[in-house]
This record gives sequence, structure tokens and C-alpha cells, in this order.
Amino acid sequence: MYLLDKKADDLLSKITFAQQVINGIEAPDDVLASYTEPLQSWTTSLRNRVEQAKAEFAMFTQTSHFSQSESIQESHQRRLLTAILRDYEDIERRIRISLDTFLPLIPVWNNQKQSKETKLHHELLKRFVSDVMQLAHVDGKIMTIVGESYACLPIEWEERKHVIFGTYSEIKNLHKSVLLAHEIGHVFYYRNEHEISSDVIPPVLRKLSQNRPSTVDQRDFEDALFVWARHWIPEFVADCFAVKTLGPAFLLQFMLIALNSQPNRPETTHPPSNLRIKFMTNTLQSFNLPNIDINSYQSLWDSYAHTVSSPSSVFYLDDEVVTTAFDCISSTVIPTRIDEKWAEILQAREAIEKGTVPNQDLVPTICALAMDESGTDLTAITQELLKRYSSNPDAS
Repeated sequence: MYLLDKKADDLLSKITFAQQVINGIEAPDDVLASYTEPLQSWTTSLRNRVEQAKAEFAMFTQTSHFSQSESIQESHQRRLLTAILRDYEDIERRIRISLDTFLPLIPVWNNQKQSKETKLHHELLKRFVSDVMQLAHVDGKIMTIVGESYACLPIEWEERKHVIFGTYSEIKNLHKSVLLAHEIGHVFYYRNEHEISSDVIPPVLRKLSQNRPSTVDQRDFEDALFVWARHWIPEFVADCFAVKTLGPAFLLQFMLIALNSQPNRPETTHPPSNLRIKFMTNTLQSFNLPNIDINSYQSLWDSYAHTVSSPSSVFYLDDEVVTTAFDCISSTVIPTRIDEKWAEILQAREAIEKGTVPNQDLVPTICALAMDESGTDLTAITQELLKRYSSNPDAS
């Protein structure tokens, strides 16, 4: 038996297993069904790809008299075999990132819905994510799972799906839920990637090219282009989405997780924290929200960041490049939504400062909790919110 036929059978066995798992799910809820139904269709198309590639290899062996013990000499035959191998390679990659990543999440999802330890918090978290998406006009159902660092996992099916993760150690800290707005921002980015890419990436890359120092070689320059286009712009978009949707509540909680000894350190996957804070404060200042001093947030951050770091000299952090990115992203990302909830957030914050449970709905209440600096014990308020929203998912 040819090695490539064994490879095909191996892939088919993985697809068969996945389909058996999906078919074995009893009475999936609406959210889970919105994932498994397109997944079932996608695995069928993947199976067809394997069968097609297997048939092409069978035809290849017949026409080329292929032997595994001898190297192929004809260039066109080598190209045909390479194309078949690349097809298998792509199929295997898709199985790895789509099936092997997603399938283990199904029992986690079902367990967190039912477990005594997680049920109430999981239900409230799902509700909060749903409400934020509705506020920001982002359609669809999103699986939200407790147990990882705050993250958004894209799943590459024919219909791209996402899974959002919240941190398990902070499950009882409801005010930390505002950090999920950034992860929803990644969903927004992926769903609007074509528009954002065409409106934001070209001017940023042009400015990088215009301001490229003569001492920077081509490889480093191309790396900079890749970092901005592939990683940094999506991160800035998600930040912009978060502050336009939840306002200062997101900024304050982000400052807490971003604060470290190197706020000017750039990473391949994320811009420096200093730049992200600056972008968020600039964005918030443009809203002119009443009864809030956004400058105080920037000053608070600077009091730490300027003490422990000096400005970065990395060429792709050029001020003009950053300004271009900020301007393009601010004009491209969704309209501001925080102004629709700001009055309710202030009312909820006032109630919290008095030690009472706010009457406002979940989003402004969580935002008020995230902005609270009164030192009030929030345990009773947290328990009441769990009771209010987890026992009745349709509560307004």
C-alpha cells in the first residue's frame, strides 16, 4: 500500500471520529448548535477533498507508473505529486486548527453550563457577552468558556466562527468581564477584515515606507510591515472597539492587566502597552463624556510607566506611523456606543458607592463595578447579580 494512501486513510479516520462526536451530541443548545451544524457540513466537504485527492493520486500512479522505491525524474510528474502532497498538508492543517482545537471544547461548554461550581458565573458571562454584542451591533451567537486567559479563538471553517475565553481565576470578579470587550473586538475585526484592511493597512504601510531609516535593512523592514499588518492593527482595532463600547471601564481594567516593568516593550503579537493606553485615552477624550476626567487615567498610568521606562527607539514606532494608524482606525471602527449607556453607568456607580445593588441592566452595572474606586465590599452586589441574571437569562 502506498504511503500516501495510508496518509489519506489517517485523515479520513480523523474526520470520521469528528463526525461521530458531533452526531453523538444529545440536544445541543442553540449556541452549540450554531457551531456544530456548520462544522458537520464542513467536515463533509473536507472528507470530499480527501477522497478527491486520493483519486488524483490513484490516477497519478497509473499514468506515471509511480514506484515508492524510485525517485521521479519527470518535472511535470514531480509537480503533480507536490500538488497532491500540498493538498493533504492543507487538509491536515485544517483538521488540526479546526477539529482538534474545537472538539475538546464541547464537553467543557456542556460541563460549565451544568456544574455547580461554574453554572451561575458561566451563565452571567454568556449574558454579558451577548449584551455587549447587541450594544455594538455584532450579530451571532458566541461560545464563551471560562478557563483560559482572556482570548478570542478563530475557528477556520467555511463559515468562520469564534470562541471567547474568560480567565477562571477571575470568575468571581464580575468587573473583570469588561476585558471581554477586547475579545469581541477581534470578532468585529474578523467580520469586517476586508474593509478595515483596505482602509487602514495601506496608509500605515505607506507611512512606514516613507519614514524608513536608511540604516534599516530590507528584512527588518519587511518584518515591520508584517507585524503592523498581521498583528498590531487588529489589536488596536479591538482596543478601539472596546473603549467605544464600554468606555473608561475597559480602560481602567486594561491598565491593571497591562501594568508591568516594561510598558514600552514591543512584541511581535502586541503593541507596547504605553501606545495602547495612549490610543484608548485619546479615543475616550474625543467623546466628551460628562462627569469623568479621562486625563486622570492617563496621568495615573504615566506616574508608573514613565518612572520605570524610557521611550522606545524602535523605528516602526515612529510617531507619524502611530498617528496614521490611530486616525485610520478611529474613523473605521464602529460608531461610539458608550454614550448610549453612559448615564446608566453613572447611576449604577452612584448606587454601588452607596452599597446598594444598581437597578440598571447588566452592561452598565458591570461597567460601574469596573470603575468603582470607593473600596466598597462588592460581594453582596455580586451575589445579587448572579441571582438576578443567572436564574433568569431573559431578564432585562
